[in-house]
Formats: sequence, C-alpha cells, structure tokens
Amino acid sequence: MRMIKFRYIPMYYLLVMFPHTVRAQAEEPLSRLDTLVRIAQEHNPAISAAQNRWQAATHRSPQTSSLDDPMFSYTRWARTPETRVGPQKNVFVLSQSFPYPGKLKLKGQMSDEDATAEQQRYDVAGRDVAFRVKQAYFELYWVDQSLQILDDYLIVLETFNRAAEEKYVTGAGIQANVLKSQVEMSTVLDRRLAFDRIRVGITSRLNALLGRAAATPVEPVTIIEMTRYTSPESLVVDRALATRQELHIADAMIRKSDLMTRLAHLNYRPDFNVQASYITIPKVAGSQFTDTGKDAFGIMFNVNIPIRLKRRRAAVNEARALVESNQMTRENIRNEITAEISDFYFKMQHTGRTLDLYDQGMITQAESSLESALFAYQNGNLDFLSLLDAERMILQVNLGYVREQSNYRKHHAELEWAAGGHLP
Repeated sequence: MRMIKFRYIPMYYLLVMFPHTVRAQAEEPLSRLDTLVRIAQEHNPAISAAQNRWQAATHRSPQTSSLDDPMFSYTRWARTPETRVGPQKNVFVLSQSFPYPGKLKLKGQMSDEDATAEQQRYDVAGRDVAFRVKQAYFELYWVDQSLQILDDYLIVLETFNRAAEEKYVTGAGIQANVLKSQVEMSTVLDRRLAFDRIRVGITSRLNALLGRAAATPVEPVTIIEMTRYTSPESLVVDRALATRQELHIADAMIRKSDLMTRLAHLNYRPDFNVQASYITIPKVAGSQFTDTGKDAFGIMFNVNIPIRLKRRRAAVNEARALVESNQMTRENIRNEITAEISDFYFKMQHTGRTLDLYDQGMITQAESSLESALFAYQNGNLDFLSLLDAERMILQVNLGYVREQSNYRKHHAELEWAAGGHLP
C-alpha cells in the first residue's frame, strides 16, 4: 500500500483551499453580466408588456383631442307634410358638435401625461429586470465558488482520510480518526447538496428573467468585479432625485391632475352644436305660388346650458384632491428613495469593511493557523480532531469570503437600482 507523506500536505492544502490566490487565470470576461442583462432587456416578457403599454398610451392623445365625428341623418316622409310651396319629401341633416375652446386640448395633454408615465414605467421594468439579473448573477457566484471550495476541501479530506487509514493499518493511528474524517466528508457532501438545491432555484429564476426555459444550463460564475465604490452618499441621492423613474411618474400625474382641474373649470362653459338641414320639395303643378318646388336650407346652432352646478363643483373638488394626493405621493416617494439609498449605502460600506478584514489579516491568519496545526500534527503534538477543527476554520473563512464578495456586489446593485439604474 502506497503511503502518504504528510510533509507534502501543507503546500497542497494551501493550493486547493485558496482559489482566490491560485486560480486567477480562470477569470471570465466581466462583460458576461452585461451580456445577460442585454439578453434580458431584449427577451423578458415583462419589459415587452411595459413597452406595448407605453406604445398604446402614445396613441391615446389623438383620440381624446379630436372632435367627435359629424352626424348625418336622412328622413324620407311616408306621409309628406304640406307646406305653402309644396310637400316635403326628403330631409338631409348634417351636424357637428364643438366643445368649448380648450377642452379638447386639455384632454389631449392629459393623455400625453399618461403616455409619459407609461414610458417611465417601461424604464422601471427594464431597470428592475436588470437589477434582478445582477442579484441572481451575484448569488450564482456565491454558490458556484462555495461549491468549488467544498470540492477542494473534499479532496483534502480524502487525502487525510487515506493517511488516517494507512496509519490505522500500520498501527500508528486509531480507527476513530478514520471515522471522524469520514463523518466530516459526509457533512461536507450534505452541504454541497444544499448548495446544489440553491443553485437550481437561482438558475431557474435567472432563466425566467432571460425569457428561457427553466432547465436551460447556466455556466458557473467564476469571477465578479470587485472594484470598490467610493462616491459619497450625497451624490447618489442627488442622482436618484434627478433620475428616479417613480418621481417622473409622480410628476406626470401631478401635471395631469392640474390639467384635470383646468378642464373641470372649463366644464362651466357651454358646448356647441351646428346643424345644417336641406329639405327637398317637389314642384306642384298648378300652384298659385311662384316659389313652389323650391328646396329649403337651414342652419341651426345649439348650446347646452351648464346648470348642473353640483356635478361641476364635485369635478373641481375631485381634481384638486388628486393634485394634493399626487403631490403627497411624490413627497413620500422622495423620502423612500432617500431612506433606501441610506440603507443600501450603509450595507455596502459595512460589507466593504468586512472584506477588508478578510484581506488584511483573517485569511493570512487562517493560513498560518492551518500550517501550524499541520506541523504540530506531523510531529505528534496535535490530535486528529484538532486538525479537523483547523481545517473547518479555513473552510469557513473561504466560504465567508466569497459570501461577502457576493453581498458587496448585491448591495452595490441595490444602490444602483435605488439611484434609478446608474450610479454617478
């Protein structure tokens, strides 16, 4: 039986347990995330639906700002009424209604504001989908890197398990050490299965965002951008208050309710109707009137009388209440944006400080602790269970490190979302 020499284990262990230092050449292009976002923008059904709603809204203004169609009516008398110049046979009437000047223009402008709001909702849909793609991508990085770390850890455990078995066979070790290493391997395999389950959920969610079948394979994420964001929080707030789509929607609704108020006041003014009539009168033979058989033509003007004041006052009060409601809605959105940015910015900064702890000492300390434990174990100064504890510690350090990397990018994406989709 081939013997394992422990003096080679420390270097091997450090190579497989620290992928962030030895697998730098495996980095994938950072443009992969941008590609996924672009695919989602092109194929996500929610974005397409929002775009169609926007396009539909742009066609509403010509409908609301146009005059009603003219009305044409024709009457053929079954029993003709007699007049001085002869019996009436046919009556042709053409009429057109005209709202009070300014009403149609206001209605068209209200529809334009609806279209503006729908355009912003379309932008919101794109922003939200991009954010959810980034969240899923960064979660995949955490899961995929954790799986890789567990796989590397399993390789080391197998190495130690074989060494423990060989020591037990030669009488230099005890069976309990073999059992302990096997239990540790089973525990790691169980954790790996848990990560596999998490990955299935994340990939299904990502595929849905991309407009693909849930079972479509997704390649492992091996690297994410880790550039720290350094702009002050005040710049992010200023950017959000200038570009956040929900604020633009609220502004459009405020303008619409202002127009609605003006229209409600104009409803105190009358509307008009113009009607032209043409009546055919056949000539009667032997009539004593010289103008017999002359067709008749007439113009009629109609004006409605706006005397239902209670209804009109209610319309004005409704519009004023909507103006105030939309203004308060905007103020609430503004407060929520400021609070969201404060929360996300703090989380990102806090996670950045945690990453600094890993980079500035925690990883080095874990490496030194493991190497010291391995040296002590080789010289018989450390029991096998303590060695496993040292292994678990460095495993937790690596798993925690990739989790915090993922969290930092997720908080950065949250901040980007809160700023309206782009950071200053």
